[in-house]
Amino acid sequence: MTEISRESQVAKLDGFDRGFIATHLISIGARLGLFRTLNEAKEGLAVQDLSLKLELHEPYVDLWCKAAYALEILDCDDDVRFRLQPWLDEILADESHFRNMVGGFKLKADVVGEFLRTAPDYYRTGEVVSEVYTPEVTAAVGEATKGAHLAIGFYLATLPEDTPIKQRLAEGARLLDIGCGAGNFVIQLAQTFVNSRFVGVDPDSHGVEAARSMISQLGLAERVSVENLGGEEVRYEAEFDVVSMFLVFHEILPDVRVSVVENAYRSLRQDGQLLVFDFRYPDKLEDFRDPGFQAGIMDQFFETCLGVVHLSAREQDRLLATVGFRNILRTSLGPMDIVTATK
Repeated sequence: MTEISRESQVAKLDGFDRGFIATHLISIGARLGLFRTLNEAKEGLAVQDLSLKLELHEPYVDLWCKAAYALEILDCDDDVRFRLQPWLDEILADESHFRNMVGGFKLKADVVGEFLRTAPDYYRTGEVVSEVYTPEVTAAVGEATKGAHLAIGFYLATLPEDTPIKQRLAEGARLLDIGCGAGNFVIQLAQTFVNSRFVGVDPDSHGVEAARSMISQLGLAERVSVENLGGEEVRYEAEFDVVSMFLVFHEILPDVRVSVVENAYRSLRQDGQLLVFDFRYPDKLEDFRDPGFQAGIMDQFFETCLGVVHLSAREQDRLLATVGFRNILRTSLGPMDIVTATK
């Protein structure tokens, strides 16, 4: 282990500060179309041209570009034309790419920052934020998770043909998505598995409204529907071949978590499968410095005042088994665990 010094501690904290500024710089750049416009000009753009194209105040754009250059987000040639560094076209400019991270930066700058600003008051009382989902928050969360939905859709599509869940979806199954939000996941699945039908439920009325609008626009209404219900309100009886939860398991509040899992179990036909994608969370202190758990740890921290309580893999498996699920299997994909279980 590298020896800790005063200087190394200062450097570490300076890095945190730099990351805070970088988050907001990226959010601003995305909102103003700076990344998209720079990506369209592969040879680079002078500040004056960039400002004119977007009708922005040139001195401010100049300072943004120089800060982005300092952060190694932009490069610059001898003619002082700025361009994106390699690979950042798909990561910051192409918002349709599954690797795009812009939505996450916007979410942290606009939504998470506000939650954390008010957090000290909740730390004093132990209360939770009562009003979480506004149209703006819903839109931000939908944008932040869009890339992950695309990635999981691609993952499922490329599974071996004899994988049970893929077989079911390819041949024609009914899938219930609990916590569908703005519908990105069920829409992605419906576009990938054209023989199957999908139902999404979510307690956020703004998300359900956005999902219905997108389903209609894409002409998927015959195979995809959404309902404004929390998982604890679901009353289906053996109607689905698959029940999914995408980055939702940890969001289910502790007082209704068991009933949501019970309802998922009840909704499945015999031998139906539960499919869960969620962040990994450690149950041993020494694992809190394991990079594989960092996404879950940070998510738990900034959602603390929302009443969210992450479960470790051991706790998740115990809950699923108690409800009646069998053949509980777990694999990893990036910062997430993929869990399957059979009724």
